[in-house]
Amino acid sequence: MLKRFLIFLALVAIICGAFYLSSPEMPMLLSEPVWPVVQSQQVDRVDVCRRGKDCFSLVRKVDGWNVVQQGWLTAPFAETAKVGALLDVLSQGQALRYIGHITEKDGQQYGLLAPKIRIATGGGQALSLTLGEEAPSGEGFFALNSQDQGELFILSNDFVRQCDFPAGYYFNLQLLSGSSDNISSISLGHGGAFLWTLVRQKDQFAFSFPAPLAGKTASSGEIDLFLHSLMETPAKGLVPEASDLPGITVCSVEVVFNDKSVKKLEVFEVEGGKDYYLANSTVQNGFFVLSKEHVDQLNKTAFGMRKRSVLSVEIGKVGSIRVLQGNQTFVGIKSDKNWESFEDRKPLLGIDMSLWRLNELKFEAEPISELSSSAVKVMELELMNVDGSRIDKVLFFSDPELPSERCWLSLGDGSGYYHVSNKLLEDLQGQIPLRK
Repeated sequence: MLKRFLIFLALVAIICGAFYLSSPEMPMLLSEPVWPVVQSQQVDRVDVCRRGKDCFSLVRKVDGWNVVQQGWLTAPFAETAKVGALLDVLSQGQALRYIGHITEKDGQQYGLLAPKIRIATGGGQALSLTLGEEAPSGEGFFALNSQDQGELFILSNDFVRQCDFPAGYYFNLQLLSGSSDNISSISLGHGGAFLWTLVRQKDQFAFSFPAPLAGKTASSGEIDLFLHSLMETPAKGLVPEASDLPGITVCSVEVVFNDKSVKKLEVFEVEGGKDYYLANSTVQNGFFVLSKEHVDQLNKTAFGMRKRSVLSVEIGKVGSIRVLQGNQTFVGIKSDKNWESFEDRKPLLGIDMSLWRLNELKFEAEPISELSSSAVKVMELELMNVDGSRIDKVLFFSDPELPSERCWLSLGDGSGYYHVSNKLLEDLQGQIPLRK
């Protein structure tokens, strides 16, 4: 009987406990709040204010983001990757730890009344973050958010660092956008007229203008450097547009892509600015700030863009060389991939390197058809294959009318005389063991 009574009491206790716990008046035991995260796809706007002065907004557009700030009539385009990095921080960040609830008056001791950074998101998700002073421990910064009013957290130094960038950090400083592989033509001009135009021909560019250079190949190295400076090297900065153009035009670049779209860049001198220039572009609002070195890599002459190598030797096919200097002749032969003197079989070092340098030799001015009477032939170099048939012939001439570090070079085929550096000639003279 007693056993049944005890079971009955236990059942009553369980029922009463369940009723009590389910009562709406029952005080719930709350867990610590968790730092909220941003749903980046829902955010159309991010307002940032650093130390109450540097305030700007990142505003989503159909084709990217704009940086909206005071003093700019037209908002510049932002670098999408940098905006994405900020959103990633806001969507993945976690607090180092939760401190507890504070009142509004307590905010001053944590630097929250004059905060280091304020961030507010808008659009599909509205959330504001306030980042105050650094914690005494140095592990991070005190922070509040609008979702958990009055709840104090500590955010990591890394979190704060990735949010603490000025408006200029987000500017897209790429002069022109697009893929260089999709370029159809490039033109450079001055004063409203083109100085040269290059058109793509399969895997290289060739001149279509000016007429004397039509069909001639452009230097692949110069093209790569030019396009890298134009489409990959960022500007030093960006300044607001003015009602008047800043100064005299230095050069203008027009790029036509395969889809017929056209993008342009115009570079201007700045009065009193010796070390920098301004440039406007069809892909950005405002004026880019460019260094003198950057402009020098863009403002190229047709001659500077031209492929200026004098000859192209297939080094692997060269089996012997013949050098004539004064009344002496020297022959070198290639044996088992090594060079040696034909006369005494002594090894010759650096011949392949000299042949490579011959391929890399560039003329410094347009060739001339005749030499002056002051020019004197100082060396004749013949390159032959393994059968002894001539591949190329190169003649070097000294001329007192040239600068001391220059000489004339001819291929002996009527193509003219090329103004080149005499460094290779001097090295060959020291390399070939002629009789003294």
